[in-house]
This record gives sequence, structure tokens and C-alpha cells, in this order.
Amino acid sequence: MASIHSMDLDSEALDEFWSFIAERQSVWHKRVVLEQDPPWTDSEILNNYRFTNVYRELDPGTQYAIQDIMMRDESRKDRVFNVMIYRLIGRKETHQKLGFQSSEEFDAEEFESKLKQRRESGKPVFTGAYMVSGYSQMESSDKVENITKLFERISQNFSETFDDMESADGPEDIYQVISSLPGFGNFLSYQVLVDLLYDLGEKNSVFEYSHNEWAKPGPGAKKGLKVLADNPDPDERLEIMEWLTQNQESAFSSRNLNFDYLKGSEGRRLLSLADIQNCLCEFYKFHKIKNDEGRARRKFKSSGSRGSSDLKQIYRDAPNISL
Repeated sequence: MASIHSMDLDSEALDEFWSFIAERQSVWHKRVVLEQDPPWTDSEILNNYRFTNVYRELDPGTQYAIQDIMMRDESRKDRVFNVMIYRLIGRKETHQKLGFQSSEEFDAEEFESKLKQRRESGKPVFTGAYMVSGYSQMESSDKVENITKLFERISQNFSETFDDMESADGPEDIYQVISSLPGFGNFLSYQVLVDLLYDLGEKNSVFEYSHNEWAKPGPGAKKGLKVLADNPDPDERLEIMEWLTQNQESAFSSRNLNFDYLKGSEGRRLLSLADIQNCLCEFYKFHKIKNDEGRARRKFKSSGSRGSSDLKQIYRDAPNISL
């Protein structure tokens, strides 16, 4: 990692990056663990705009993937299949409407019918939080029909797809399998991979790899990296993310930042490489607002957010989260 120093990372940007992470986690800690009333920070940006959690698994949507899909007593293959459905659709309520899907007995007609029922009831079917791949190859102008055709096609060869994942030599190879499927671009494929690598405690994890072994920066993370370094190339991006992950404790300490680490079964939980990748995306959003280079799409309203008791209920059964 010595070569990182030759990249001339911007010291002011690094200070801003670590300060943002520490303050964002402090907001979560005050809100959930200490159950304080808002405001939870003096930062006008953090008070007014929505940012995902520093630890990705603290997001309720990720806990749905972990607890309601990955920890189910179902085959490893079908747990992967359902994580893919959930992440592409992006709404837990829609996945709940569909019910847990069998890759071998996938019923396209029923799948499409349930999606249309939700849409016709006036409820949102898909997420608006991020862009997903286009479906023009599915030959319909109706997104629900395209999604149905997409998963019907994926289900037909999913045993072979899962075999390829099982025979992979590491996380990057699993990612390559996912990203080769129709409808799954680079960003979404990595989000699925991260879900598949969570430690499920006593439950059987799908793949025994670590979040620290490899990461793929998404569009926002790439922009965050460009704030820290002068246009790093693809190899340097991963190297910088690894360096940030490995040097987080000294970074907080040298800047006199108190970071509220999560607690786990073996002590405090360091941020993983996957967490750092996610933080870089959120840091870029923070940075552009701070410097009047753009605005975030989603505002934060404490009055409409989940209460600490609701969040604690979500975390209660989460593996490896101790409040």
C-alpha cells in the first residue's frame, strides 16, 4: 500500500471524508442508540439531506435482504435468486407481495399479475433511489412486463448460473457471473454481491467470502474517489479504497474524531471495504452540496422518518449487530 502515498491524495478532501463519516455515524448513534431528539448534528447538510448509513447493513432495506431473504430456510440457489429480484425491484413491499420465488418453478404469469395488482392499487412497484439497467431487449414498453420476461429468462438457466457462482474463485468472479445476466449492470451486480457476502451468524451463509476481499466502485464512489485523488485509474481506485479501509482507525485518531463503531461478537466492528465503497458515494453527495456543485435528490425530514424504537426492532434479530 506504499504506492498510495505517491498518488498525492488531497489532504483537505481526506479530512472532509473522515469528518463526514464520523458525523454521519454520530447521527445514527444519537438517533438510535441514545434515543435523542433531533437535531442530531450541527451540520446543516446532514440535517436537511438524506444519506445512507455508514454501515450499509444498518439500512432497513439491507436488513430486509438479510433477515427476510438470506436467513430463510431455503436453498442457497433460491436465496440468491430472490436477492436479485429484490435488489432489481428495490422495494421490500413489492417483494413481499410477490412472495419468496422458486427459481425452478418460476411462474411468470403469476409474477406479472402480482406486480400489476400492486401498480393498479396506486402503490409504487419499483425504487426511485437508483437507476437500474434498461430492458429494451425484452421488447415491451411496459416495465412490469419487461421485468417479468427478464426473470423468466434468468430462471430458465439459473441452475447453471448458480453452479458458475459456486465454482468461482472469489467475489470478483461471482460479480462477473451476476453482471453477465441481462438487466444487471455494474452497480446493481455489486449490490447483489454485497448482500450475498454478509455473515449470517449461525445461519448458513451463501458464500464464505469477506467484504474486504474485493470491491467495485459504483458511479458515485468513482466521483468520490476523484475528489480524493487526481483522476485515479481502475486499479488505483481499488487500491485507494483498500488503503482507506486499512487506515481508518489511525485516520480517526489523528484527526481527533470520535467514531461510534458498531459492536459485534468479537468487539468493535471496523468498516469493511464494501462500507468504504458506499461511504465514498455518500461523501461525494455531501461534497457537492457543501461546495454548491449540485443538490441531492432526497431531502431528510425527521418527522417522517422511522423512530428509534422501530429501528431497534429491525436490528433486534439482525446477525452481528449489537446496540
